[in-house]
Amino acid sequence: MKMHIHTTRFLKPVIFAGLAMLIGLSGCQTKLPKLPKLPEISLSRDAPAPVEEAPLREARQLLPASGEIIAAPGDTIFSIATRYQITPQSIINDNQLVPPFDIIEGERLKLSPARYHVVSLSDNLYDLSQRYAVSQEQLAGLNELQKPYQLVVGQRLLLPEQPDFSVLDIAGIEVENVPVTIVQTAPKTAAGAPASAPAKSFVAPALGSAGFTWPVKGEVIAEFGPMARGVHNDGVNIQANEGTIVVTSAPGTVAFVGTGLKSFGNLVLVKHEGGYITAYAHLSDILVQEGDALTVGTNIGQVGMTGRVDSPQLHFEVRQSRTPVNPRDIIS
Repeated sequence: MKMHIHTTRFLKPVIFAGLAMLIGLSGCQTKLPKLPKLPEISLSRDAPAPVEEAPLREARQLLPASGEIIAAPGDTIFSIATRYQITPQSIINDNQLVPPFDIIEGERLKLSPARYHVVSLSDNLYDLSQRYAVSQEQLAGLNELQKPYQLVVGQRLLLPEQPDFSVLDIAGIEVENVPVTIVQTAPKTAAGAPASAPAKSFVAPALGSAGFTWPVKGEVIAEFGPMARGVHNDGVNIQANEGTIVVTSAPGTVAFVGTGLKSFGNLVLVKHEGGYITAYAHLSDILVQEGDALTVGTNIGQVGMTGRVDSPQLHFEVRQSRTPVNPRDIIS
């Protein structure tokens, strides 16, 4: 008679015993690392968790007017790009670098700024300051220009990253010291103009929450904000028939009347309470004088096309402490 022995039945206890011994040994020899105590982070926490400000990888620097720099120890195309706020690809292209794009200490590198203008034959510093909404002083200082500020055709001028917002101070326009005389009357609108809120591209005199009204009825053909070629529109341009009456947007005092200004043409500045100034440009006729105390809705001039425009329109700006404000934000 043959006997069949089931070896599996005898092997199972042996295997389990071996595994138990291995687990026991590993438990004796290996200790899990002690985890650090985590800070208490919960909605019921009395004091907020501490916040640390991470340092910048590279401190920002202005690009020299020459457009050239000397590579410092440890420089890479990425550190240089971060430092001067340009792209690594522009560094590669301007200096014809090849892989692996190593930078040698003391190497002279040409850099192209993010914003610049190449001078043409008809350019001058004043026109460029108007085109890019920066002051002549900013352009001259950034590009290390010396009086009489002569430009060379083909010259590359660096442009400031941020506008100066002092364009209205050009040609000696100073309004800070003008006293404000307020004549209190009930707000009124231009004759025949409905007092309804403006549509997307149409404005009609209507009182806003800040006490300002639209100065003329017409279509907005240029909105507040960035425009083509890096130009920033500090106001809105409202198209209307030539000769249409323009009224003051709020009670105030006429701070400046200028005629024949190159970009604005015939211009009126009115100073208001709260540090506000309104500007009315491209007028054909001006009906007020400096120092006049005006009520809201007073006729100050007529729509024209003086200055650098090719159709009848009003350029209208609102500024507070020299900073341009979108008229749509304060007029309903």
